[in-house]
Amino acid sequence: MEDIRTSEIVQEIHSKANPALAYKWDNVGFQIGDQSLKVKKILLTLDVTKGAIEKAVAENIDLIISHHPMIFRPLKKVTDPKVIKLIKNDIGVLCAHTNLDVVKEGVNFALAEKLNVKNLEFIDDETGSSIFQVVVYIPETDINKVKEAVFDAGAGSIGNYQNCYAEYRVQGQFRPLEGSDPVIGKIGKTESVNEIKLEFFIDSFNLNNVIKAILRAHPYETPVYAVYPQNLKSKNFGLGLIGELEEKISLKEFAEFVKTTLDAPIVKLWTASKNKETFVKKIALCGGSGASLIAKVIGKADVFVSADFTYHTVIDSPIPLIDAGHFYTENPVLKKMRKMLDKFPVEIIEYSADEHEIKNFRIV
Repeated sequence: MEDIRTSEIVQEIHSKANPALAYKWDNVGFQIGDQSLKVKKILLTLDVTKGAIEKAVAENIDLIISHHPMIFRPLKKVTDPKVIKLIKNDIGVLCAHTNLDVVKEGVNFALAEKLNVKNLEFIDDETGSSIFQVVVYIPETDINKVKEAVFDAGAGSIGNYQNCYAEYRVQGQFRPLEGSDPVIGKIGKTESVNEIKLEFFIDSFNLNNVIKAILRAHPYETPVYAVYPQNLKSKNFGLGLIGELEEKISLKEFAEFVKTTLDAPIVKLWTASKNKETFVKKIALCGGSGASLIAKVIGKADVFVSADFTYHTVIDSPIPLIDAGHFYTENPVLKKMRKMLDKFPVEIIEYSADEHEIKNFRIV
């Protein structure tokens, strides 16, 4: 069996949740270890807690993949016993935080799937990435080759659509100079050729790969292309979701359903002056701390499921809120993370802090 290296796992996770999507204040990616080491066992967890590290050591884990960063702020010294223990045991740490929050295989889609919320759309389109428009001129005979190359590199994805582009027939002109090696025409002679002007949009973190794809697939010695930054947000990523339940259900019943489905010991329900028997169908949700999105779901959803709502946030909210806890609204993503690694012949263990640390923190 071929050895799997840490670098391959890192690359796969980043292909699903690119670090460039993370918010500027966040710290994501590979944080501890040697990416050249072999990986046979992986531990998935929301947090790299003391309990998670003890589990990793006991199970001979090679790599921990967590949602929350273990190292959030720059270190001035390395004295944390947890970090030292990881280094001594050759256990790597990779985290995917806000970059995993905003993708379709991430935290919020996992929560929506768990709660059977369908017909999803993003609440907020803010991410760490931006959009570019790319234009390239291609001879008619090579248009399909170049299109296939740029789409394979990640271009042309808009929301739920792929391979999106526009093309125009144009007349190109050039005169090869001494030292050139033209595919069409002769040195010193002006040449006209029928070309296709191909236009498409690309997320910023894929831009370099797309340009490389153009240069590889294009027949010309010096391809002509242009890149234009756009004052647009990507439809491919976003924070929080709004969707629908299949059937209407009372606010009280839905809160009980959330509690049971997420296996949360307690949920807090703010009715916003509505009767608990009021029916709800349109659901807004955000795994983890979602209070910043309340203003964006007013009038668009019947109830908002998230966590970490403060006292004043709650009493000021005109929309019903269900606080199901930070851990419980994010924990479903571990199943998604496991699926991301399906192609690798490695053993995967899921660690739930709820089994150890979280259960020690209870309202009495």
